Amino acid sequence: MSSVEVVDRSFYERLRLNHAILKNKYWFLPVDHVGHENYVPVGRGVRSSDFCGRWFSFSVCKNVEGHKGVSLGGTDCTDKVVVRHNHTWCSKSSCPVCFIRGWSTREAHSIAGRFIEGDKRGFGKVEHVMVSVPVVDRDLPESVLREKCRKALFDRGVIGGCMIFHGFREDRARHVLAWSAHYHALVYIDGGFKCRDCRKVCFKGCGGFVDRSYRCNEQDGCIVRVLGERKTVVGTAWYQLNHATIRLGVKRFQSVTWFGICSYCKFKSARLKSESLCPACEGEMVRCFYMGKRYIVKDVGSADYVPLFVDDEFDASGEPNYVEGVGGKFG
Repeated sequence: MSSVEVVDRSFYERLRLNHAILKNKYWFLPVDHVGHENYVPVGRGVRSSDFCGRWFSFSVCKNVEGHKGVSLGGTDCTDKVVVRHNHTWCSKSSCPVCFIRGWSTREAHSIAGRFIEGDKRGFGKVEHVMVSVPVVDRDLPESVLREKCRKALFDRGVIGGCMIFHGFREDRARHVLAWSAHYHALVYIDGGFKCRDCRKVCFKGCGGFVDRSYRCNEQDGCIVRVLGERKTVVGTAWYQLNHATIRLGVKRFQSVTWFGICSYCKFKSARLKSESLCPACEGEMVRCFYMGKRYIVKDVGSADYVPLFVDDEFDASGEPNYVEGVGGKFG
């Protein structure tokens, strides 16, 4: 039986545990990792615990005045409260329940917190970069690939940042994830990335990042591209983390590695905690229990589950739908 067939057979179990995998083909396509059986995308392991994904409370922002004219996911928040489900998430990247909203979210906030410290030190603007080695080198051990890609970034003027390992890309012809090792990186570039706003035609010897990358490519064969301007560090990091690759059989395989001026020996930073802030007004959200009469889906494995939504503060009779817990107790 091929590895693709084995992964296909496990799809239905992963779908039962987490319907969110249907939102992106990368999360549910079978993996053709023949020759690289030790590597799998995150979220392809077994559920870590019966507590994974278990709902335990709502967090609610009742700052209705601050929500006027604000839209979340295409929904108008005017005259509404913002409600977030709180679940128990484990810290394992392999868990099919927790890899999207647990591990990826937690690590993305950690990455964003580290770059906030870098911004305070005047390192510049964070850029999203993709780097890959020549095709003939893609079967090298991951540690060797990482070193080659790190050197390629340094040679092109990158002074520090983090690299996230991606071992697979979608093969559209075969509808599988096929081996194609590369890295996505969030980095600081010496002098900044000026080519995006440059109005001149790029030419050999102009000294810009794109020019340096072309000239270095002639020597090392590595492809390094600065991608589109990101909206937020945490959003970019979260997306790249939930598409990352892990190595089986290694207790603490590092999907994320820091280097240069952002390395662990250079500075430490506080983890960014923003889950308690309202995405509409950035006010503090408080834990509540629901007193309304409607049924609100709480199961993360359900197709109807929505992690963040807006609701009426009061029901038709004028009673509050969400009441704060007393002494931290709910229900």
